[in-house]
Amino acid sequence: MYLKTHYSKSEDILKKIIIIGAGEVGSFLAGKLSSEQHDVTVVEQDPTKVEELNATLDALVIKGNGGSPSSLTQAGSEEADIIIAVTDDENVNMLSCYLAKNMGTKKSFARVQDTSLKNEIDDLNIDKIIDPSESACDEIEKLLSRAGIYDIHEFSNGKLLSVGGVVTENSPLIKNQLSNIHEFGGRDNWLVTAYMRDGTSYIANGDTQLQVEDHIKVIVKSGDIQTATSLIGIDRKDEIKKVIIIGASRSSELLAERLYKNYEVVVIDDNKKDCNRIAENNSNVIVVYNDPKDPLNLQNIGVDSYSAVVALSKDDSKNIVCSLVANALGAPEIITRVNKIDYLELLKDSSIQATISTRITAANSILQDVRSDQVTSALTFEDTEVEALEIVLSSECHVLDKSLTELELPENCLIAGVTRRENTFIPSGTWKFGDKDRLVVFTLPESIEKIEDTFC
Repeated sequence: MYLKTHYSKSEDILKKIIIIGAGEVGSFLAGKLSSEQHDVTVVEQDPTKVEELNATLDALVIKGNGGSPSSLTQAGSEEADIIIAVTDDENVNMLSCYLAKNMGTKKSFARVQDTSLKNEIDDLNIDKIIDPSESACDEIEKLLSRAGIYDIHEFSNGKLLSVGGVVTENSPLIKNQLSNIHEFGGRDNWLVTAYMRDGTSYIANGDTQLQVEDHIKVIVKSGDIQTATSLIGIDRKDEIKKVIIIGASRSSELLAERLYKNYEVVVIDDNKKDCNRIAENNSNVIVVYNDPKDPLNLQNIGVDSYSAVVALSKDDSKNIVCSLVANALGAPEIITRVNKIDYLELLKDSSIQATISTRITAANSILQDVRSDQVTSALTFEDTEVEALEIVLSSECHVLDKSLTELELPENCLIAGVTRRENTFIPSGTWKFGDKDRLVVFTLPESIEKIEDTFC
């Protein structure tokens, strides 16, 4: 059920967080967590980045080395709740976490991609390893298995799915208020949670009327993904048989290793050394040493209506150009890795609909641990400001036995799904909350504090 209520902002329990490294991941996390009013301190060596963050960020920014005890002391590691080390140097990340934990920091997260280094986390007392490449490959696999969808996320151990797509003229949602659409696919089995139009993000309500080209999120019960695709207006019958991977990056190698059993996999790049590495490590993958930006080269390796193109090079501009070329050649499924914020904003209204950001995937793996202990997952989406939280209600929660309509929820908030024991529900206004209910909540960032205060 769609609700629209108002609230007065209350105080929340905030955390002291140290972020080591102000690259794409670090600066994104710093901005997000400081906007939620956590006490954030950033440690960065590059004086230019320090100056930029000091001018734009509501947080303390220190010029220093995260692997230095003096820098960590200056950042307040003795009293910190969490340290998040996300520099490009994995050794610095692991050392920062090790030192901070010994100095008194409660939890430590380190960005580490080298498999051999991951084996050392127990000795270094690191609580969580962040591997953006692994997370990105997880998302890409899901997208390839669901043609026409540009994002898909699981909640409640897969019992509920959030599906993202672009509304087409075939959608039954257009020209109707959402509250008036009762007959399609079983009204208790789906809910439009959010949409983006003209660059602005909204939480859906009963009065919402969707338009063609709106980017929307639909939550459905597991096994009912066909309902989501039909609501969006996707009617794709061609099976993906070939996956063409642009770029010979580490992510490309990981993805190729995962996909070759189910697809014909071709990797193309103009870096000879990287191509040779992948060819040597995986004999089941076709590796082509050539310029992927040249349309003729993509045609020669077989871009057609049965091909998906995944642009995974380290260069955002290269990924974008290759994706646009593949789109012009008729590739039905295109997934593009883009990390720079400016590029993501530009692509919102382009023909490139499915984007993967290692910055976002890394952030998602961290945010759930920064939230309340009752928040079991937290998602930030590439295409919208909307966030999704999964919250488990405790026996002390004051909303127990209250109905949904009785709660003073933020305006930009929607209870999209509930799992109780093994059963899932799309809750109506009369729904009454119970102990250990698992809620899926869609919201805009400014309402997160109130949501955690209400349910946690």
